Amino acid sequence: GAPHSSGRAPRVMAPRRGPRRAQRPLAALLLLAGSLAAWRCGDAVRAFVNGPGAANRGVARATRQARQAVRVVNPPREGEREVVEGPHGPILVAKVSGEYYAVDATCPHLNLPMKRGKIEKGQDGPILTCNFHNSCFNMKSGKCTKWVTGALGFENDLVGGIMGNVGGKKTDIRAYNVLDHGDGYLWVEEKGGSDH
Repeated sequence: GAPHSSGRAPRVMAPRRGPRRAQRPLAALLLLAGSLAAWRCGDAVRAFVNGPGAANRGVARATRQARQAVRVVNPPREGEREVVEGPHGPILVAKVSGEYYAVDATCPHLNLPMKRGKIEKGQDGPILTCNFHNSCFNMKSGKCTKWVTGALGFENDLVGGIMGNVGGKKTDIRAYNVLDHGDGYLWVEEKGGSDH
């Protein structure tokens, strides 16, 4: 080519070969070894904290997670309620006629909170009424006893037709076992066989 303004030919840089290229696989190998060591170290820490075999129990733990008890720090007095965070969202715990009951605190219609819903004695356990649209749920079983699709709990053909297409369909909510072990707390756990 034509000489450069300095009179010298431009210098062409050839790609480096040799030690630098050989270091790439070695660096990758060291990175992989370090990652594996950290992972095994994490297993060792989990085993120390959770007992031997803890690293292999992850799947079993995940399937049991929904059955783990949730502690209620402030058990409600007669006629009162407490809301605790559970594995599926907030849980409403109430004491009615000397018995404790616990159900999901979210209405399945529009996923609105029911923590302030009215609780009344019912024939087969207390009834929780959604304070937004008046659907009712048995607190002993979680069964929906009244499903309202109208606005603010008022059912009519026009509003029911519009609101019937908004939100979920008639659905039961989860009911939970409430356990009192005499330790000053209540413990709430999902009832067996729940399909929610």
